[in-house]
Amino acid sequence: MKSLRGWDLGLVGAGIALVTISAIAMASAASTVSGGLALRHGLWIAIGLALFVGVASTNFHRWIDTSGLAYGVSLILLAIVLAAGTVRFGATRWLSLFGLSVQPSEFAKLATTLLLARYLAGQTSPLPARVALTALALVIPSALLVFVQPDLGSSSIVLAIWLGMAWVAGMSRKTLAGCAAALMVLAPVAWQLLKGYQRDRLLAFVNPHADPLGAGYTIIQSTIAIGSGRLWGRGWFAGTQNQLSFLPEHHSDFIFSVIGEEWGFLGCVAVVGAFAWLLFRMLHIALSASSPQGRLLAAGVFSWIAYQAFVNMGMVIGLLPVVGVPLPLISYGGSSMIMLWIALGLVQSVSRTDAMR
Repeated sequence: MKSLRGWDLGLVGAGIALVTISAIAMASAASTVSGGLALRHGLWIAIGLALFVGVASTNFHRWIDTSGLAYGVSLILLAIVLAAGTVRFGATRWLSLFGLSVQPSEFAKLATTLLLARYLAGQTSPLPARVALTALALVIPSALLVFVQPDLGSSSIVLAIWLGMAWVAGMSRKTLAGCAAALMVLAPVAWQLLKGYQRDRLLAFVNPHADPLGAGYTIIQSTIAIGSGRLWGRGWFAGTQNQLSFLPEHHSDFIFSVIGEEWGFLGCVAVVGAFAWLLFRMLHIALSASSPQGRLLAAGVFSWIAYQAFVNMGMVIGLLPVVGVPLPLISYGGSSMIMLWIALGLVQSVSRTDAMR
C-alpha cells in the first residue's frame, strides 16, 4: 500500500473516501440550514488536505519536540474559552477570531497526543503504574477544562487517547483494572458535576420515549431517519427527517443519520468500511514503526479517531447515550476537520520517515 517515497496510499485513499462521502451528504444536510454551509465545508476539507500533505512531508519528530509548547498553548486557549468564549446551546466551547469560530478542544486532542508520545516513548515496558498515572495526570488539566465547558464527549476523547497510548506503551492489566475501579468510585461525583441537560440525555438513553419532546427527541428522530432508509435509502435530498428539519444538528453530530436515511444500510456500511480501512492502515503504520515515538503517535491518533467514530455512530443509532461528538472527517466543523487532517498527516509522516531511513 506504499509508493516509493513511503506514502501509505491506503491511508490517503480512506481519508479521501470519507471526506467525499461527507461532501455528498453535506450538500443535502446543509440545504435546510444555510446556503453557504456546504461550500464552507468543502473549503475546510481543501485546507485540511493541503495541511495533510504539508505535515506529512515533514519529520514527525519535529512536531513532537514542540509538544510541551503546544500543550501549554492548548491549556491557555481552553482557559480563555471559559472566560470569554462564545456561548451556543448552553455551552461555551468556541472562540471568535476574525469572524471565525474556533474550537480549542480540537487542538487540545492533537496537543495531548503529541505530549504523550514524547513522554511515554522514553519509558520502560511493561509500563510502571507510576508512569501511567503520571501520564494521566499530565492530561487531566486538559480533560477537566473541556469537561467544564461543558463538553463531556470531547473530555472523554482526551482520556481515550491516554488509555490507548498507555496501553500500547505497556500498561499492565492490573493498572488498567485499578483505573477502572477508581472511575467507578468517582462516577457519582462526576454525575453531580454534569449539567441538568447532560443528565437528561444520559437518562433518555434508557428510555427516550419517557420525554419524547425533550431529552429523547433527538435520538427518536435519529433512529426514525436511519430506520426509514432501509437497504437502499430514500435517495439524495429525499430524506424527510433531514429535509423537513425534524432531525436537529443533522449537518454536524447527526450527519450519519442523514447518510442512513438517504443512502440506506449500504451507505452506512460504506462509511463503516472506510473507517475500518483507515484504522487498519493506521494500525499497520503503528506496528511497523521503528521509532517508539512514531508508534505511540500513530496509536494515539488511532485511539482518537476510533473512539470518536464509535461513540458518534453508537449514539446516532441509539446504542450509546447522546454526548455530542462529531463524526470524524464527515460532520461539519472547521476546527475538527483541520485538526484531524493534521493528525493523519503526522501518521503519514511516521510511515514516510521510516521508509526514507
